Amino acid sequence: MTENPLVAFLASYGPSPSSDALADEHVQAAVARHGVPPIEAPAPKLAAMKNALLGDNPTSVILTGTAGDGKTYHIRKFFLDLAGGDPSEWPGNGGILSMRLGGRPLRIIRDLSQLTDAAKAQEIEGVTRCLLGEDQDTLYLVAANDGQLLKFWRDARDNAGGGSERMARYEAVLTALTDMLHRDLETSEEGSLRVRLLNLSRAVTGETIDAVLDGILAHKMWESGCEGCPQMTEGANPCPIQMNRKLLQGKKPDGADTFRRRLKAAIRIAALNDQHVPIRQILILAVNILLGDTKRKDRPLLNCSEARRRAKEGDYSHVNPFNNAVGLNVRPEKRRALTVFSAFESFGIGYETNTPMDNLLLDGAPADLAAALEARDKIYGARLFDKRLRAYKAGTEASADGERFMAALEAQRRRLFFLMDGSDDGGRLSPWHLTIFHHAGDYLAFADALSNAGEPDASAAETITKRLVKGINRTLTGMMVDETERVWLARSIGRAEGASGRFTTLPPVDRRGASSQRLSASIDRATGRPRLQVALRMTEKPLVCASLELRPLLFEYLMRVADGSLPSSFSRQCQQEVRHFALTASSFIQQYQQRFSPEDGDAQQIRILSVMRDGSIAGRDIGA
Repeated sequence: MTENPLVAFLASYGPSPSSDALADEHVQAAVARHGVPPIEAPAPKLAAMKNALLGDNPTSVILTGTAGDGKTYHIRKFFLDLAGGDPSEWPGNGGILSMRLGGRPLRIIRDLSQLTDAAKAQEIEGVTRCLLGEDQDTLYLVAANDGQLLKFWRDARDNAGGGSERMARYEAVLTALTDMLHRDLETSEEGSLRVRLLNLSRAVTGETIDAVLDGILAHKMWESGCEGCPQMTEGANPCPIQMNRKLLQGKKPDGADTFRRRLKAAIRIAALNDQHVPIRQILILAVNILLGDTKRKDRPLLNCSEARRRAKEGDYSHVNPFNNAVGLNVRPEKRRALTVFSAFESFGIGYETNTPMDNLLLDGAPADLAAALEARDKIYGARLFDKRLRAYKAGTEASADGERFMAALEAQRRRLFFLMDGSDDGGRLSPWHLTIFHHAGDYLAFADALSNAGEPDASAAETITKRLVKGINRTLTGMMVDETERVWLARSIGRAEGASGRFTTLPPVDRRGASSQRLSASIDRATGRPRLQVALRMTEKPLVCASLELRPLLFEYLMRVADGSLPSSFSRQCQQEVRHFALTASSFIQQYQQRFSPEDGDAQQIRILSVMRDGSIAGRDIGA
């Protein structure tokens, strides 16, 4: 019987206990073992490495990022494909390779964490001389995560002896690298270091995810390796692996690619919420969607024989790709240890819902949307759910079957999240209402509107900024206000413990207009997150205070508060973040008022705030 070697090859990359998880060190062995062409993963920083090391003014390169971001893969691609390295010399002696590059010596440290203490002691002086510009002939290519990189120079500094010249030089490199990492800079300010610092954790984009998925889904072995399989014949129950592949490719009757688009959006939200998903984890996710099987948790991935058995028995509930996408085929302890599934677990996909969503699942209303979803996927919808739904409505479910019904209902919610178009604007039938991030669609639209390559999309940004201002005002004042044009930096008086107050000592900060203080929305180019800032126009160049950085969770908080939720009911941490921003902005304004208008800063006017009939806020002076 046909066994596609590609399936076994992919399984070695999945979340099984024996998986090598596509670590670059093992990929060549897996290729040889299964006899299939390798998956070409993207190397998004390879061009930048080429420009730095092979450009007109060559400079050293340091690659940073978390485990699985492809640091070793980037170095191997550069060594073999761009530098013309000898494959027999890879992976080097003790993790270090030496070669000539454009007439210069190049030292490659494949992974700083793999070097012994003795090897680090031998390399530190050469790297330092190179980075400080004392040695302009030698080049270095180094891979390390942030902590390892800083520890390398911190240990060297501490071991150099107090007050020595070597200690000062190591300290200079450590300080510059710390600043570059903190501010996400590729080059040091004023050229203090001759190095390009490339952070691979910032390189995962929608295009990167598409390249990873296409590398798996479009592999040439899908066609030749599946020839002769009985499940590929007309009229047979479809192979679950091939069915899941088509769903992920977007090869559904209507050609929709919603599954892929929703995965990309969820991964982006996770990253913006400080849950970065490395390329290696995206590969694990893709393989798990294709091959995942919940029947045996000790063997969470299908092989060809098991796939044929599931198809012949019509047992598709155990191979549901939407459950596989959140790792339900993997034991909980293993699932929590994998970044991608841990990130998706925080979304609550399958457990969050609202009345319109459950009406769609339980009553098929609205009928046109239910029909469109069934046409998009005829395997994992009514075919799996209708029998349990009829028993539930008839009241014939026993308690054990009731638990199975809830599990089936949760699976259908996951299917909705990954398949339905819906509205991404926070409407009640938005797929994001099936997660804790009801306003994730708004969040991504806001970020995109602010980061347009040309002019920002002012209309889209304006609509959302108004709602954010409303949420901030409700948080700070504790009143159900509808003020969207100005932020009132309200506070409590004296030793009041509350996180909100109805007093202020400052005039409101306008969202637009020609006033001296202004609230603006912009994008942080380093993180990709939207942010709100208070700017003062007291000098030729506006002065900007610390930002309110809008992570998805904080954005969700403000939007829910604007929609009527109580400030402390969703997240006390988010409430405190808004409060801290208001205190920082207040101190910032008062500091510059005293500097530029000392007569206004000596006596602070206290204003009591109240809500007007139209929902706006009014301030009444009660004295100094």
